[in-house]
Amino acid sequence: MPQENFEELRARMGHWLSADALALWTDAGYDHRLGLFHEKLDFSGRPIKALARRLMVQCRQLYVLAHLGLRGMCDSRALIEHTWTQVHRRFYSRALPHRWAFSITADGRIHDRKCDSYTLAFLLFALAWLYRVNPDPAYLELADEVLQTLEGPLAARKGGVIDALPRPDTFLRQNPTMHWLEACMALYESAGRPQDLARARALCAHFSTHMLWRAQAALPELHDDDWHAQGIAGNWYEPGHHFEWVWLLRRFATLTGASVDDEVRLLLSRAQREGVDAEGFAIDRVSILDGDVVGSRRTWGTCEYLKACAAEAQAHPAKASSWRDKAAGALAALRAGFLSVHPSGLWRDRIDAQGHTLSADVPASSLYHFVSALMECERAFGRVAQPAFFAAKDPALFLDRDGVINLDTCYPSRPEDITFIEGASDAIRRAKDLGYRVVVVSNQSGIARGYASEAQVLDLHRWMAARLDEKGAHVDAWYHCPHHGQSLNLAYRNDQHFDRKPNPGMLLRAALDLNIDLAHSILIGDNESDLLAASRVGVRAHLFQGGNLLQFTDAVFKSAP
Repeated sequence: MPQENFEELRARMGHWLSADALALWTDAGYDHRLGLFHEKLDFSGRPIKALARRLMVQCRQLYVLAHLGLRGMCDSRALIEHTWTQVHRRFYSRALPHRWAFSITADGRIHDRKCDSYTLAFLLFALAWLYRVNPDPAYLELADEVLQTLEGPLAARKGGVIDALPRPDTFLRQNPTMHWLEACMALYESAGRPQDLARARALCAHFSTHMLWRAQAALPELHDDDWHAQGIAGNWYEPGHHFEWVWLLRRFATLTGASVDDEVRLLLSRAQREGVDAEGFAIDRVSILDGDVVGSRRTWGTCEYLKACAAEAQAHPAKASSWRDKAAGALAALRAGFLSVHPSGLWRDRIDAQGHTLSADVPASSLYHFVSALMECERAFGRVAQPAFFAAKDPALFLDRDGVINLDTCYPSRPEDITFIEGASDAIRRAKDLGYRVVVVSNQSGIARGYASEAQVLDLHRWMAARLDEKGAHVDAWYHCPHHGQSLNLAYRNDQHFDRKPNPGMLLRAALDLNIDLAHSILIGDNESDLLAASRVGVRAHLFQGGNLLQFTDAVFKSAP
């Protein structure tokens, strides 16, 4: 499969997500009568209305709205509020033994009353993201009620959770426990509660001790009630779940500083060798003992492979280029194999080894995987930053680049083009001493105009970051927008892109990534578009017109309320 320029492909995929998929699934994919999302669309983009609605799907779609809204791709607050109101009204009942129904009928009546741990894990995940959008304590109160169920009647006797009540069979499956871990970390990142991180620690320890079959370097899908898998005939692992655990473990390491290298090494040793085909697709499953494969592919597995590539690139900067190449292959496979569907915004959820469609419709549940994968890809490969977690919400000093940090020499793109503004490193040090995070947010239309590639700009930002670090002036993250309305390259032709100042997308992206308090942040720019972008998200802005940046920022800090 011919590979496109990775950065251009990321830009095209971002456009597909924001302009096509999000628009389709909040229009045709949304049942305005019920105030909920449809389960599936057909391949013409029409909803399959008669299907029951699962709580899990609604929770995944709420996450999508929350994440993309916080990212700046859409204004989703009203739709989130309306959908959540209907979710709580229709799925929650004190008459149910464990409060939450698994599904409702197409006309809004409870359809399946079972208490399902996989579903409750996604409910926790949605509540974490809803709290991030609107820190209402009611979300955390509901989360604690759900946690009582997971840690009570759904608890497996040696850790993790059983599948459901009533139990469908005698097996334990790794999947619900995995998503419970994901939800606990999301809760901690959103609310900073130590008990949620403690739960994540316990679940990671349980994975390492009981779930991972170390002798076979495999994560079995089935276990008995003691979390033993060896005696289960035909047991298998799914490469996508190996990759998903790699990403989760690396996130856990960022939150805690714990070492997960041994577990990651084991997970990747088989999944990379047996679970990724020559085109960059993650295959469906592999028999643990005899290595037989089911070579069909689903969207989610390749999405998880992309997330693992992003996580490893951040964990091992010296090997980042190799992981970037793997991510490029996975992203190209994702686009060509699953998204080559009309109308755009739909997907083929499953294909066979020859690329033929196996799915009969388009499930809403897959959008969660696309959003998570593309956002992780953007975070790892679309900015310059060290992986870090900030537990406290602190203000930032946002700086434009050309004309503020360095002289504007008309689309500088190489180290020899850069002359730092007098006082730039001193101003950054001063901001850090005062407790600000320092973030660069720069329109770089020279990429769209063909003066430099996006890869060159990223390399330049790494060079600039290193030179400033040598002077003790650490910049927490560098963001850029490559888009412009006059671009000859269709991947970047967009004058109204949510990241292009005066739009505030880069500021919102940084606030999400770095836990920034926008209300107490400051932006310094040299253009009216910088000031307008700041004003749109409540950031105080100041126009720099040359001179010594330290003197200018000192005056700005003195005037701060």
